[in-house]
Amino acid sequence: MKVAVAIVVAAGALALGVTSSMAGAAPAASHPIRFLRHAALATHASRLSATARTTKSAGFTCISACSKYESTINQFFSDVAAASLAGAADNVYSVATQYPNILNSTTFGGSFVDGTPYPTTTTCHDGFDKYCVTDTQLQAEIGKVVAGHHWPRRSQAAMYFIFTPAHVGICIKKGRAAGNACTTNYFCAYHSYSSTGSFIYAVEPDAAAVADNACDSGAAPAGNHADDTLSSISHEQMEAITDPLGDLSGWTSDDPETYEGIPNFFKGSEIGDLCAYNYGTPLGATPGGQPYNQVINGHDYFLQQEYSNADAGCVQYLGGTPTNFPPTDSRYEGVGPLVYHDGPVMTTNQVYAIYWVPARPANKTLPTISGSAKTGKMLKASHGTWSNLPKFAYRWLRCSPAGRSCKGIAKGSSYVLTADDAHHKIEVQVTATNAIGHASATSPRTRTVTR
Repeated sequence: MKVAVAIVVAAGALALGVTSSMAGAAPAASHPIRFLRHAALATHASRLSATARTTKSAGFTCISACSKYESTINQFFSDVAAASLAGAADNVYSVATQYPNILNSTTFGGSFVDGTPYPTTTTCHDGFDKYCVTDTQLQAEIGKVVAGHHWPRRSQAAMYFIFTPAHVGICIKKGRAAGNACTTNYFCAYHSYSSTGSFIYAVEPDAAAVADNACDSGAAPAGNHADDTLSSISHEQMEAITDPLGDLSGWTSDDPETYEGIPNFFKGSEIGDLCAYNYGTPLGATPGGQPYNQVINGHDYFLQQEYSNADAGCVQYLGGTPTNFPPTDSRYEGVGPLVYHDGPVMTTNQVYAIYWVPARPANKTLPTISGSAKTGKMLKASHGTWSNLPKFAYRWLRCSPAGRSCKGIAKGSSYVLTADDAHHKIEVQVTATNAIGHASATSPRTRTVTR
């Protein structure tokens, strides 16, 4: 979307420093971020003020529900890839093929769920959520996962979507929501390229949980929170395909309007901007009564339309009937046509999904005890291996010779055997804790302690 760039760069000056090819030299640290903003936002000043909400979120609710959310999104990516392979021309992705050098060629490279905790809960403050992460932290997470999986870097054909669960705030920079762009006061999703120039990415919060239904698509054919996010996915993906650097150098409009009355910012819109929150006429309804406007690889979806030069407006597929918002509509974001500005486009598009859903620690290998099982000797505990960056606490237990009962006797990572331990066996219980929760694992027992 059109963006007041002073939000993004630290100083108020605009310094793009982008390259014409992702394979070339790395761009400057400041990088354009193109937002899908909240529907029907008011003035620029109120959008960037602190959120009016007063009730704090207790934390995200995705722990038990994320698997369905993730599987729906993965199904969507797989469906788009299958429809692309089949050459389907009856969905919204076909709109991009009219613009030279862009093919109907989308593949799904895979997904990864990362349960590691967020780096801090105090970096940004969106005024509502307990957890908040910045764009810099999200870029670091994507880079870590990409490197760990040996996924493509510096590729103009790869795009990384990072998903965060409900009640996790995102702000573009550190600090509070006032004067900052956050999920609570400004955007539903955005796309950009990393500050090192090594990957194209999109940030996708749980759209159904964003600020007072500001990102609501109005339909849920999939039947879970993913429906609202799916529409923002297609928005950001289509924009990245046609303008991957987000600097309006690809296929974008030359809309002469200033940015909502604010001069000297970007002029023009990307392909998804012109049709944001414009869904057209539903094709039908699911058995549960939910409308859908797309059938992709046999599954029903409700996605925003995209702008077509050939059809002179927002359409559900290339050659469809256009429906456009009038300038008096608060959702109106300018007019076409799209014009090529000699920058890069994504000729083909391979997408990857990263779900950053912190989880409580999980044990991978059991704790162990080292040392001689003899009174007066010291035993040492090794906590084993765990996922999700925990801290550890140790509890030593004395077990009956038959091993039928165990009693806590000490804490700490080491323990000196006493006369009371003779003829018993010893074990250590390790409790691993992170910001999300805790879990415990117990070591194998020592042999019977001798004097």
